[in-house]
Amino acid sequence: MDINLILSAQTLTLAPQIKRSELNNGLIILKNVSTRTYLRVTPEQWLILRKFEKPNMVPAMLGEAIRDRQCLALGESYELILKALRADILLEPGADPQHLLAHDWHAKVRPNVLKRPVVILFCFGIVLALGFSPQLPRTVLDWVAGILILSLTLSFGEFLSGCMIRGAGGEVYRPRWNWAALPPHFYVDKEDAIMLRSDDQMVVALAIPSLLAAAAGILAWHAPGMAFFSLLGLVYTLRPIMGGRVTALFHVGGERATSDAEHDYIFPPNRTPRARWRLLGKAIVQPTTWVRLAYGVLWTLAILYWAGRLTEIPPWTLRFWQLNGLRIAVAIGGSLAILAVGYALWEVYQWSRDYAKTRTNTIGLWQRRWFGGKSIALDESSRLKLLTASPLFSPLPPPKRVELARNMVVRYYGPWKALGGDTDIPTQVSIIVSGKVSLRRNLQSGRTAQVQILSEGDVIGLHDLADPKNPGYRLRSMTPVVVLTLERSAIERLITTSVPQATLVDAVLKRPFLRRISLCRNWHLQAVNRFARLSAINDYPQGEAILSEGQTVEDFFVIFEGDAKVSRNGRTLATIHAGDFFGEIGLMQNSSPNASVSAHHRTRCLRIPRVELLRFVTHNYTVALEIERVSSERLGRPLFPLKVGDFRSI
Repeated sequence: MDINLILSAQTLTLAPQIKRSELNNGLIILKNVSTRTYLRVTPEQWLILRKFEKPNMVPAMLGEAIRDRQCLALGESYELILKALRADILLEPGADPQHLLAHDWHAKVRPNVLKRPVVILFCFGIVLALGFSPQLPRTVLDWVAGILILSLTLSFGEFLSGCMIRGAGGEVYRPRWNWAALPPHFYVDKEDAIMLRSDDQMVVALAIPSLLAAAAGILAWHAPGMAFFSLLGLVYTLRPIMGGRVTALFHVGGERATSDAEHDYIFPPNRTPRARWRLLGKAIVQPTTWVRLAYGVLWTLAILYWAGRLTEIPPWTLRFWQLNGLRIAVAIGGSLAILAVGYALWEVYQWSRDYAKTRTNTIGLWQRRWFGGKSIALDESSRLKLLTASPLFSPLPPPKRVELARNMVVRYYGPWKALGGDTDIPTQVSIIVSGKVSLRRNLQSGRTAQVQILSEGDVIGLHDLADPKNPGYRLRSMTPVVVLTLERSAIERLITTSVPQATLVDAVLKRPFLRRISLCRNWHLQAVNRFARLSAINDYPQGEAILSEGQTVEDFFVIFEGDAKVSRNGRTLATIHAGDFFGEIGLMQNSSPNASVSAHHRTRCLRIPRVELLRFVTHNYTVALEIERVSSERLGRPLFPLKVGDFRSI
């Protein structure tokens, strides 16, 4: 599964044979009838999937959802698309997944007809099993009869479950005799029961346990030596973990269950410790979690009780609990504690591994800059590779790049050294191979101020051509610096005749700036280059309104240079600086701002029109996730999904 292709350029369509269940516990079950695959979604997620009723691409779907104010949290949206594709709810046009036909099952019975008998039978069997004393099998007859009764009970329970599923409108798949089971018995695939109403699912789930409870109870009363296997089957069927079906029926207070897009993530950015801890915290506060834990404790105590009965140790006596009560409590509590500690240690390991990887990269870059500059190999092929990767030099014809690579000279500068002399017009053009350089500009007051920080791959010596209205740049190294240098006279005419002015501005001004601001720090380099191409540099004199309160947001802004004031009703709320951005919340939420932004002193901004930003964001999921994350932090609440009152924000 090529995630990048699917989320950016792949056309998808909703499968033609989709069956939808009623709303149960806040979820809708979608079924591809042809392939018998299922997906649990919320009503809001179903609205997103319906946008693929006609063939559509994910970026177009997201743009439509943002416009209609139906957009989910972006990580959830991407997870939903991938899970729907994996479950064949969404298909690529022309795809023909393998079909699975339902069995022609004729026997039917409505679950509500058997609801009361099943519950009575279950309670009756449990009371008998608790009241009488089952025994371990002692004779061959006990072994053979006990296993045979268990096999017949399971087979009839499976048959009865299939009849109720068909009676409620579901389908039965792959009925067969399961020889691999212990003991071998008749089996039907009951997964289609999830399409039924909650009450019907309860009856279907209790069919086998009720028969097992009845068999265990009657045998404990009439033939204790034969009851062991039925009792063992009952305990296993009612297990609280490892696929036990009964625990899935615990719903407290009508709370919304978790959809398939909200757990077991397959979208890589969702598979983070933070996301898993969030799921854990959500589960802890749900009553269902504590009911299941209580059921697990009750199930364990029932096993201890029956074990005591089988071994003739009376667990119902006060003496038994005086001797063993503390041990049992410690065993149960210790098991839960070990599980919690194990989970915490695993999450700490995951976080430490990711953090160490990030720190290793940072330390490695620092070491190369400060101590590895002299050892960098810069033969002709290495120089040509650097020029080819540069967005400024890559448009040049290959022979010209080869000629430049051959003529460039390697220069080394120590830290805190001036580069290029004190002239306003540099005499050399360089591309940074290693190190960091501070780009400073003369102000009218006579002092210099840092404008940008340049690093590997950036070009110096052409800023006056890229920004002719603002000459007077100065360069100073911040670390040891290695550059490839050529006389400006050898490059200037070549650049001005072969490279468009827009490309020059992008490569020299915008790209280095964007690479270092927090918004773009985690973007792919191609996304940074695309963002630079889409944006335009606008100048705003002091006091001019950049964004006005209450008006429709038509552009996205990033402060390129200077400061801006954020105000509401004439009162200043904050001052934002170079690298800060605004307008994205109104664009993404299709809302209007509740504050104004105006230039403070002389302000320059990168501006992207609304249509271009939405197209750019929806085609680059890493960009979309980063904008959503930063904007949510600024808002103090999630950017998506929208709630009542969220339609006016900066």
